[in-house]
Amino acid sequence: MCTNLVIPCNCGKEKANIMNKNNILPPDAIRNLYCPQCSRDVSFNPDTMINDNGWVIEYNLPLIESIFVRLNINEIDITPETVFDKGYCSWNGLTPKELDEGRKQRSEIVKLAKTDMKAYLEKLKNWGNTRMEELRKEGWRKAQQGAY
Repeated sequence: MCTNLVIPCNCGKEKANIMNKNNILPPDAIRNLYCPQCSRDVSFNPDTMINDNGWVIEYNLPLIESIFVRLNINEIDITPETVFDKGYCSWNGLTPKELDEGRKQRSEIVKLAKTDMKAYLEKLKNWGNTRMEELRKEGWRKAQQGAY
């Protein structure tokens, strides 16, 4: 089980839902989080940062590396991509706001379950497929990889 961390971006206008695989990393595994607005003013460093559709996560890689060594996690190369793509510290869902946006969209569909179960199941199935395709087209990293 993974705990959902809600982390504000540097400018404070946005927040992201973050999960850490098996809760092995502490919240300070992320040094900084930048939304698309505040990331414009950041000098991107590929050695410590990952950019996902304008959102930038700056990782505390020395901390992550020390935890991986202590826990005997034998990643070949600890990079921002490895940390994000393998789920050690990434969005809780496909995007930084997946939990909130997805929950809101699903709540509208769930109302159908009370009146028409067949329509509800069909709409829910189609919603998931449509949403994944939309996120893929928008360029979200996890949607590109087909992860969920």
